Amino acid sequence: MSTSPKTTETTVAAEKVELPNKVFVGNLPFKTTDEELIKLFEQFGPVAEARVIRRAGRSLGYGFVAFVEAAGAAAAEAAQLELDERTINVETARPMSETEPREAAPSARRRPRRARKAKEAKEASVGEEKPAAEKPTEEAKEGGRKRRTKAPAAARTGTPSETVAYVGNLPFATTDEELSSLFAGFSISSARIVTSKKTNRSKGYGFVTFSSNDDQSKAISKYSDAPLVVSERPLTIKAAMSETPMESTEASA
Repeated sequence: MSTSPKTTETTVAAEKVELPNKVFVGNLPFKTTDEELIKLFEQFGPVAEARVIRRAGRSLGYGFVAFVEAAGAAAAEAAQLELDERTINVETARPMSETEPREAAPSARRRPRRARKAKEAKEASVGEEKPAAEKPTEEAKEGGRKRRTKAPAAARTGTPSETVAYVGNLPFATTDEELSSLFAGFSISSARIVTSKKTNRSKGYGFVTFSSNDDQSKAISKYSDAPLVVSERPLTIKAAMSETPMESTEASA
């Protein structure tokens, strides 16, 4: 007898890694629900639990998915997913007690906290674009409207780059200069935020090109152990896929 995955609306303060085979999922569209998170990851194996992390009822843009089997978690980490034209970050979840994220300021001059949050929320709502195509399913009508369901995101594969790093779950207000400043301790040649061709707004992720594979490896290793947090958003930093050139618009990890 099969059991359906458990969905729970969770606050960021209460989240702990208590289940095995659990992955962190970052750079989610703010409108993503627990149910949509389950549908996205069921392609890799049975899902035991899926949660979108929220504060005061508002999504923080990331969540957690626990698989029944370790193979499901490994397959999800190896794949690259997109949802609403946003590249989704997937990596092994770690208990907060083991790796406490440290706060990093993108620039010396920062806006007041309330104004900054209001601006990011406004840009996030504008920057999130509708998917290019939707797949109609049931013909059932509710109030004269047909129920439509998004087509599952397709997984992509590629070869990890030796010098380019993907940086995901960035605040929408982050600039190229602020992204570059996050890696001031390493030798880099460029840093670019990926933007939408239609709106010219940030997609919430970018790419940093390091001068050498050694600098790239050190940066990824450092921020894997102690993740960067910008405006309450933990960043995902990993090797970019070399099949796609790094561009300022419509790039892909």
